[in-house]
Amino acid sequence: MAGCLKASVFICLVTFLVTCTLVATKEFGVVNTVPSAEFEGFIGSPSTLTAVYFYKRQLQRLKNFLKAFNSTASFMKLYQVQFGRVNCDIDPVATYCDKPDVDQSVFIFRNDHVAAKLALDTMYDKDSIASNIFQVMLSSEVPVLQSWIDLSHQEQRYMGDKDIIFSWQKAIGTYEHRVFMEFAFAYGSTYKFAFATNKKVAEDAELRDAKMVKEPALWVLHCSEEEKTAKTCRQTRFRLPIVLSDVLAFLRSLKTPYYVDMPLNQELTPYESMKLDLVYVVTDNSNEHEAREMADKLGKALRGQAGVILLNIDVVSESTLESLATDTERLKEVPVVVAQINGQDNLHFMHHFNEGPLVEDLEVLISEHRQTSAERKRVTQEMEEEFDVPEEEIQDDVVAEAVYRSRYAQLDLTYAPALTDKTFPATLKEKPLVVVVFYLSWDPRSAAFLGSCSEASLALKDDTSNSSPLARVACDDWPDVCQLNNVSSYPVTKVFRDGQYLKDYTGMLDTTALVNFVKLLQVPAPVELKSVEEVTNFREDLLSVGATNTAVLGLMGQDDQAEVETFTSAARELQGDFLLGLVKDKALAQEVGAMYGSSVPGVVVVKKDDKYQPFKPFSGKIFHKPSLVKFIRLASLPIFPELTPKNFPSFFIQDKPFVILFGGRGEELESIGQIAATEELPVIFCQMNVFSPTSLGAELLQHYVPDAGLPALVMVKHKTGGVFEYPYPDDLSKEKVTGWVRGCENGDILANNELQEEKWGPMMPGYDFLAFIDAEGDSAKQKTEAHYHHQVEHGESEGYEPEEDEVPEEEEVPTEGSRLSKPDVKVHKHNEL
Repeated sequence: MAGCLKASVFICLVTFLVTCTLVATKEFGVVNTVPSAEFEGFIGSPSTLTAVYFYKRQLQRLKNFLKAFNSTASFMKLYQVQFGRVNCDIDPVATYCDKPDVDQSVFIFRNDHVAAKLALDTMYDKDSIASNIFQVMLSSEVPVLQSWIDLSHQEQRYMGDKDIIFSWQKAIGTYEHRVFMEFAFAYGSTYKFAFATNKKVAEDAELRDAKMVKEPALWVLHCSEEEKTAKTCRQTRFRLPIVLSDVLAFLRSLKTPYYVDMPLNQELTPYESMKLDLVYVVTDNSNEHEAREMADKLGKALRGQAGVILLNIDVVSESTLESLATDTERLKEVPVVVAQINGQDNLHFMHHFNEGPLVEDLEVLISEHRQTSAERKRVTQEMEEEFDVPEEEIQDDVVAEAVYRSRYAQLDLTYAPALTDKTFPATLKEKPLVVVVFYLSWDPRSAAFLGSCSEASLALKDDTSNSSPLARVACDDWPDVCQLNNVSSYPVTKVFRDGQYLKDYTGMLDTTALVNFVKLLQVPAPVELKSVEEVTNFREDLLSVGATNTAVLGLMGQDDQAEVETFTSAARELQGDFLLGLVKDKALAQEVGAMYGSSVPGVVVVKKDDKYQPFKPFSGKIFHKPSLVKFIRLASLPIFPELTPKNFPSFFIQDKPFVILFGGRGEELESIGQIAATEELPVIFCQMNVFSPTSLGAELLQHYVPDAGLPALVMVKHKTGGVFEYPYPDDLSKEKVTGWVRGCENGDILANNELQEEKWGPMMPGYDFLAFIDAEGDSAKQKTEAHYHHQVEHGESEGYEPEEDEVPEEEEVPTEGSRLSKPDVKVHKHNEL
């Protein structure tokens, strides 16, 4: 029986080899296996480029590359690029197959000659393959600029003639580079394309926000509208991530007029058909000239980002106004500029009619809303492309997802050594201070924190001893060590001083917080201060190091022994969080206390960066340690902070309503800051920046009060869910704000909105693993046999070839119509769209 089986396999293999030799072209998916006899004709075909991989069957690791190569071939047909594969084991082309490293590169041919050899380690997916081929194809048309001088030369060359689309790319071979080169191919006759892989080119050329951007970015230099003698071109930055659909919409929008008049018959404007955000410059007959000038300026500044519409309330009908806003009276407060984002019904009223602040506010408002949705869409698409799995597989929390995506990142834990049951006690004896992270190797939060530990250990490394205070214990390897140290949750960080347990670290699980904590542990707590100069140096020199913004001063006399003991005990508990100093001389304590309005004995919390409350004295008796510790922790918080996800828990735990100023500037911030500093109201005053790309302010304001203008003052009662909007945005006086807050607290003012209670559960039920086991048992044998027969029939017992039905989905491409081989071809939607 075994002999028959071997004979059958042999016959199948022989048949397969003969077939491959005799057939002129054998299709596997869309990549041709090219016979040696046809090779010269294949690479000399009139296609723009020909990409060939010389395949050696024994390389099992090529499975993913061949899939990507096949997938790219289908996509690149539209760009007149053909793909081929030479099987060096069966039908070799001697000129190439005889080279020992031929299978380590993809060869790009143009007119019979090798145009480029692309190393296989740079061709890891469809994006990298397509990107590299585009780079070879367009190398003479899309220059790679090396300095800002090169960009300046491009501007001078095309001044008054053609707009330049310039991009900073992190590298050739990325998704963003592939998208950029696709547009360079399709729109090359309309725009001049150029890019740089050195970000300094964009920075030195003073392109807008170049120093701020961290991801690949794109700018349009409007050289065509300038005079030939101009020095530089006006520029527009594309503010979204470089995604095919968004860049396509952006380039199309560049051809729209600067602004249009509001249609009288409610027809769509050219902006709405492109799904652009809309900016309305609302005017009446008396202000029309000024409004038209403003619309023209905004149209130029926001081109590619939003469409500008001039709306004259004396010309359009009342029904047109009602279709835009429920509060038509507010629209009639002309002249006014109003933004409509993402086609939503809510309008954002601007509180300026000055070009500079208006452009800045509108650009960031538009970018803030679109950035979030674009990033979410990109992440979702990446997951869909990478994993063809049910939704149950991707309903983990964000930490688990982030850890999975960075699973191949290499951590340098040289200076945070792994300890065992033997080295753990030895290390505690050897080092005066040891900070140990106890973790589980398979736990996502543990894995995430290990990344912070790696970075922190490098920052804390002592060059003299070539070590850091950090160490780690894997509790799944050494459960006895963890049990002896009372570890019951993971990850947990414990501090040991002189071999004895001191305390747990309870701060943020990030690099900066951990580094600051360890640095402060190395400062005595409290530091005894014996002169005014020492107090000044303690406060200024140590705070300037940056480990903390808060210093705590204990001001005692020689006879205040009980207070000294209480403060010293509190200082030990707070070590690692603050700088703590102690004065034990009454005369010196009184002199320092006079600087801060503190009595003696007393305690003062000094805050370096709190403009509105730089210090705060303790008003209670220094006998009760818990009260003193609670005061120090609360007093260390800024009195009028910018609210962020990191500091939100510190304020939320106080169980007070939040009064949030959104989009405040200058006098507005100063007014609310002064009110907050009085601490007369039982609320937490804070601010949120709606103009920063990293802030959640715009999104949160949209959730709280959808149609609010800027600045907006909002009270949020998390207990009841009530949201109150301050009705006098132009009057932020203490009297008005105080009266409004008290009215909201007393129930005299009704809430404008209610927060909905949400439950944070899984999107879908979990898997029934027992059912999976039963099903797997029934089908495993059948699957194994089917796979074996498939390999035998196709000669795949040693290597991998894409299957015949493995034809990738066709993609939509940017089309200008002038360069594509089949401009009218009907294609499926690209994944990015």
